[in-house]
Amino acid sequence: MSRSVRSNAHAAARRALLATISVTAVGLCIPAHAADAATDTAESAATPNSAGGTIVVSATRRSDATIKDTALAVTAFSGEQLERLNVTDISDLAALDPSVNIQSYGAAQNKIILRGIQSNVGATSALYLDESAVLGGQGGNILGDGKPGLRLHDIERVEVLKGPQGTLFGTSSMSGTIRVITNKPDLDTWGGHVGADLSTIEDGNPLGKVDATVNAPIVPGVLAVRVTGWAETGGGFVDQLVNDQDYYKNGNDRYVRGVRGQAKLQLSEDFSLLASVTHQRIDVDGSQAFQETNSPYLNTSPTIEIYKDKYTLASLTADYKLGFGAIVASANYTKQNVLATKDSTPTNHLYGLSADLSFVPRVWFKDFNTEIRFLSDFQGPLQLVTGAYYEHTSSLYQTNAIQAPDGVPTCFSYAECRADTSVYEFGTNTDRTIDQYALYGQADLKPFDGFTATAGIRYFQADIHDVVTNLQTVYPDFVFGIVTEPSVTGDSKGTNKYTTYNFALLWEATPDVSLYARAASGFRIGGVNTATSLAQAAGVEFPGTYDPDSLWSYEAGVKGYLFDQALYFDLTAYHVDWSDQQLSASAAGSFAYTINAGKTTSDGAELNLTLKPTSGLTLSGSATYVVSKLAEDLPADVLSAGTIGYKGDRIPLSPKWSASANADYEFPVSETLAGFVGGNVSYHGSSYSSFNDENDYNTYLPSYTLLGARLGLRGEGWEASIYGENLGNEVAIVGVVPSVDGTRMFPVQPRSFGLRFSGNF
Repeated sequence: MSRSVRSNAHAAARRALLATISVTAVGLCIPAHAADAATDTAESAATPNSAGGTIVVSATRRSDATIKDTALAVTAFSGEQLERLNVTDISDLAALDPSVNIQSYGAAQNKIILRGIQSNVGATSALYLDESAVLGGQGGNILGDGKPGLRLHDIERVEVLKGPQGTLFGTSSMSGTIRVITNKPDLDTWGGHVGADLSTIEDGNPLGKVDATVNAPIVPGVLAVRVTGWAETGGGFVDQLVNDQDYYKNGNDRYVRGVRGQAKLQLSEDFSLLASVTHQRIDVDGSQAFQETNSPYLNTSPTIEIYKDKYTLASLTADYKLGFGAIVASANYTKQNVLATKDSTPTNHLYGLSADLSFVPRVWFKDFNTEIRFLSDFQGPLQLVTGAYYEHTSSLYQTNAIQAPDGVPTCFSYAECRADTSVYEFGTNTDRTIDQYALYGQADLKPFDGFTATAGIRYFQADIHDVVTNLQTVYPDFVFGIVTEPSVTGDSKGTNKYTTYNFALLWEATPDVSLYARAASGFRIGGVNTATSLAQAAGVEFPGTYDPDSLWSYEAGVKGYLFDQALYFDLTAYHVDWSDQQLSASAAGSFAYTINAGKTTSDGAELNLTLKPTSGLTLSGSATYVVSKLAEDLPADVLSAGTIGYKGDRIPLSPKWSASANADYEFPVSETLAGFVGGNVSYHGSSYSSFNDENDYNTYLPSYTLLGARLGLRGEGWEASIYGENLGNEVAIVGVVPSVDGTRMFPVQPRSFGLRFSGNF
């Protein structure tokens, strides 16, 4: 599809969406009759930033408990709070909790970093949507950690579980787990919600968002369905100048559309079924980053860099209550297709090829997993969680080097390019299957009131099989040699086994204050370097596989209430020992692969405060300090591979200091209306993309401070506000990709002002 056709189609979609926003806004401006006084509205709206005892969490996967009574570091945010602070994307959580360091690569690709644990390779943290792990294609030159950019609409709460969660949540949770809990179908009440948001972006295109939810009890008390839909369009602010001729203004417009449907069947008082399907598509018209050597928001790549992500997650959960506990069983299916073009013309020139080149990674990802667990409800001092887990993953990663003489490739995969093989230079297919098995158990013992001891264990095994195929090319000057037929160039199998542990103590020193200590381990599977065969054809050698990495984390904390519960506080200190860290290395400036390093330590502290000094006023703040660094020089084989790191070097992309603060004041305007005003500030410290300047393309990411403000009115069931974001108009870099093709800087959205309306019915 040509760029003009894409632009016209997306322009039409934007006009339709903006019209919908206008109609919704008019409807929501009609005053509603309020049954409660404005003072009651103001009181019910106050939700602390760090939820304290207000929001219950399910971090133990056994039963809901307050944060104060959970023996690990947790922050939680209600759906109401997320909506009022315009948090509609996982990446927005970094503004609420600075310990959540999220590297963002545009509209969909993210890397979640907790407590300085990150490696530029795959995921070190887990993301869950209810009972379903949110999974996606990792590797294959796709940025981020493979998780799709799911939008947050109709959410009950979000929990951030810090530190390893390997016992209860598996191998992808080395540094922690983020849980998104959705609102479930209401079996008895019809209703819903609508929201609309229209904002202007400084020197960019307008951004429009809408969302709507409908809850329908089909058979009251027995069967209900709940459907939520959302859409976004516009928002481009990165310009592109192609070969000093064609200029594309605000080329990174995005078009997001998604839907989540849920059905709950209450077969009896003790047995229920919940079926859920989430589907989302994201298309981005052009480059979402600018080169470090350019002025902000200007990309000068000679090829257009589009992005497409189609994601589906289907799940079925059964909940059966026994007299002494419950059994929860779930089955989940994920399917994801990703296309992420990147200009690679400089690399083409490096090998003596003159054509403009688009490097097109493709991912076709499928996953099925099922889990069954028993949750006890014994009368005595002992409680248990035990379970079994199985997962089968099938992934096809394809890399394609395709000439783009007019700025856009005429084809985007090997199959599509076979009709015109003269533009297809080279590529690889990596067909990967992984089978994972796990058994786990965790026990909580309360020998006396106010004291809980926890011990957990998980045994895990993963069987990995990779088949790498070098794809056909007939390009006459192909520097690596002509391949006339697709051929298998690598067939590798391996098995990883590991056991993770969790030990914790919780002491309720007073009814309002708890202290805890915890030691837990985490683990991540190894894999195969997919570019090995292609590099060997070019005379470049590096290891064909990489090993698992693992860590132990030790933490202690105190949390609770002071001053007659006017102040909630949560203070945690931790130390992490990480071994065989998986790192991204580069050979000959062009071939990325994964290698294991030596030892890494991470030491830090986290503080969360929420203060309610007077009625209607809520002040909250968080601060994070972390020093994540190499505990020894990288091994000789790593140093010789071009990844240079010495004892004491900081882990890339990990700032020492981050902080945020938020203030909300709500006041009565009349008997039916309440006004509100609020502001927020977030600070993110500086970091580097590599260990030190001996690494090629090491890039400095400066610190930044983002300011926001909001002002509005709310009545019973509706709310209208105006807001501003990035008021200082900082060029804040939240993602970086250094390479011979030019270091790409991914920025936050420039200063924007908007109108937001929402209402319930």
